[in-house]
Amino acid sequence: MLHLILFQYVPLWGWLMAFKDYRVGQSLLEADWVGFKHFRTLFGNSDFRHALRNNIAMNVLSLTLGTICAVGLAVVLSELKSKVFVRTVQTMTYLPHFVSMVVIANIAVMLMSPDNGLINAMLIRMGFIQEGIFFFSKGEWFWIIHTLIVTWKGFGWSAIIYLAAIAGIDPSLYDAAKVDGAGRWARIKYIILPSIVPTIVLLTILAIGNLVTGGFESQFLLGNPLVQEYSDVLSILALRLGINQGNFSFGTAVGVFNSAVSVSMLLVVNAIARRYKSNIF
Repeated sequence: MLHLILFQYVPLWGWLMAFKDYRVGQSLLEADWVGFKHFRTLFGNSDFRHALRNNIAMNVLSLTLGTICAVGLAVVLSELKSKVFVRTVQTMTYLPHFVSMVVIANIAVMLMSPDNGLINAMLIRMGFIQEGIFFFSKGEWFWIIHTLIVTWKGFGWSAIIYLAAIAGIDPSLYDAAKVDGAGRWARIKYIILPSIVPTIVLLTILAIGNLVTGGFESQFLLGNPLVQEYSDVLSILALRLGINQGNFSFGTAVGVFNSAVSVSMLLVVNAIARRYKSNIF
């Protein structure tokens, strides 16, 4: 609670900066009050619309693909009998979670390099292309590339939660299914998947709050000026137009907008889940 108060609630005092023309060196209370000036500037900025679109699109893609891969991996591992093989696969899949995104981004750039990159070399050798492709110069490809990289990095870690949920299923359900003649696919469809739906819903609700605020490090490291229209997110916009240019009030306005939208989306999705709780659970 002390950590939460110090690092989450005390900094809310700084939100006052979004409604003032603050300059470095002056007291926040002495800064001129400008109301919603910085928010009007934000909403009227064309880069803001692109950043908001990119934020939502990339986070929705990552959430969707990441959930599918994590649930699929958890279901497959739960059906395997070899404990050694399961532990080996678990270790290999959740190990990228502990690797810095800086390292992951560098690996991705090297693999997709048009000059001697492994992916381009394989495509050329198989005859699909004649010369290397600069993948990170294709703006329309950035969302897909980013989603694949982020999913690969995190889905193994997420699968641990679903494996724990599967491990908590009553074994008598499996015994009853066997008596009724249910095969492996029937057990997955009628026992495992319905049993972990509450976990999926809970994790989805928690992730909804990051649809707008989530995203900075991976987009910042993988993006470049050639794909800026598709890689810029709100946090990068706050850095580029706010912090780098010394306009801290504008950067704070971006943060306030992020938080307000995230909390609103979280409350709406949670209310929907509660309303249809009986149908979901």
